[in-house]
Amino acid sequence: APKCTEMVAPPPALAGWTSKQDVKSALKADGLSQAALTIDHGANVSLHPTREVSYVTQPDKPGGSVASGGLLSVSIAAAGTYQVNLSSGAWIDLLQDGKPVLSTAHAPGPACTGIRKTVQFPLQPGRYVLQLSANADPVIQVMVSRVP
Repeated sequence: APKCTEMVAPPPALAGWTSKQDVKSALKADGLSQAALTIDHGANVSLHPTREVSYVTQPDKPGGSVASGGLLSVSIAAAGTYQVNLSSGAWIDLLQDGKPVLSTAHAPGPACTGIRKTVQFPLQPGRYVLQLSANADPVIQVMVSRVP
């Protein structure tokens, strides 16, 4: 990653990254209604110690004993390609009806914006579970955005 002397605004398609709401991730699926993300709006997400999280499916990379993770809900109204933007390199699993949705692209975020990682998924209308795992810190910035 380039050395940044100052942060810059993300491109217009990711403008929602600049103002974030606080969201507490869920420990298990029955807490997802209180852990919802809003499309195109950034969130400061508080996570939990991995050993306390009951994942819907076991993450491919759960992280070690000091890692953090959690569950979030995402509602999609219109079919399209959506991108999960993260401030760190945490592991992402996106699930619908308990089954993983396969990603179609991975990339670093725009330089010096605070977005470290982006992962794209083809999504249909419905509810999804975003599982975060293997994060080094107990807080992560997240935004799900529709790809123009």
